[in-house]
Amino acid sequence: MSPTAHITLYSSPDDGIVALPGGRGADWAVIALDLARFESAGEGLHVLPMSDLDRVQQALDTLYANAHRLGITVTATHQTFIGDIGRSIAARLDDSWTVETGNCALSPSDSRSRLNFLWDSLGGSLSYVMQSYAEQVSAVAFLCSETGLELAVLRRPWDGQIVVGALAPEAQFASLGAVAPVSVVAPDVASVLKKVTEALLPSYEHALAQAHFRLLGGVLDQLRAARTTGALPRLGALNEDLCRHWYGLDHHLRGLYDPLPEPLGGLLRRADVALSGGSAQDEEGAVQLLEHWLQQGTRLVDLVQSLDADFTAPSAILPGSASLPPGPPRQGRRPGMSR
Repeated sequence: MSPTAHITLYSSPDDGIVALPGGRGADWAVIALDLARFESAGEGLHVLPMSDLDRVQQALDTLYANAHRLGITVTATHQTFIGDIGRSIAARLDDSWTVETGNCALSPSDSRSRLNFLWDSLGGSLSYVMQSYAEQVSAVAFLCSETGLELAVLRRPWDGQIVVGALAPEAQFASLGAVAPVSVVAPDVASVLKKVTEALLPSYEHALAQAHFRLLGGVLDQLRAARTTGALPRLGALNEDLCRHWYGLDHHLRGLYDPLPEPLGGLLRRADVALSGGSAQDEEGAVQLLEHWLQQGTRLVDLVQSLDADFTAPSAILPGSASLPPGPPRQGRRPGMSR
């Protein structure tokens, strides 16, 4: 039992009452919620549906009584639950998006670990919050698209504004020297949605295309070196890496260009036909398939470089991205957990 344990209650049109336990005695807060018959939902979240008002009243009475007995602070807030904000944003974006919400007030927290993959421009709003005020972030909503994009949505601790940023698909993506995506911040869903569609998603697509471009170039270099020495180790792994970064670059270029420049579109169409028919049933077949990838990949890299010099440019803040965002008033500042 610990007086530092706390439970924050939110009202959600989708979930009913949402409870976020946290603090050093969070296990006791979870026990109090279980005793009140709140339902577990997602990482560290508990919900109480509003379908039976008598049950709701009984559950709340039980929760407050046990919380008082165990020394747990229970606070009801009128602030919109971050999961509802995430769902409102996802519903208005193109493509199909799923939303997961996690409790960052627990220790350990899978959601905090997931935020280690944040991919933000220098001085961006999301990285600034997580570097300096992470301990004050209570929950985060993760938006995942069917095409592999992943966004993190949270509230800025000192003023409640909504922050949305991108996550890297793999840790190495954030260390490739590519121009990082630009996180955005705004006071309401409508305003942040506009910034997400006009700034964050285009910069995210560019960063992913640039990262796949650089990774594809690295794999092609490995293949050239192996061919020069006459040794072709890791045939299966090289083929898998070439496929992954080829199609990753292909996909994100289509997101950047509408329509694709004809030289690029023609190359991609012809290569797709040739490569889709390739197989690697034995070592000889694998070598031939890798030769196909080497030829087509080299053409793709050369053509992309000739069309867009940004893909070979060093890391920099894209035009229009934010400089270091302002922090809260000094008296409210507490050091947080840095990445």
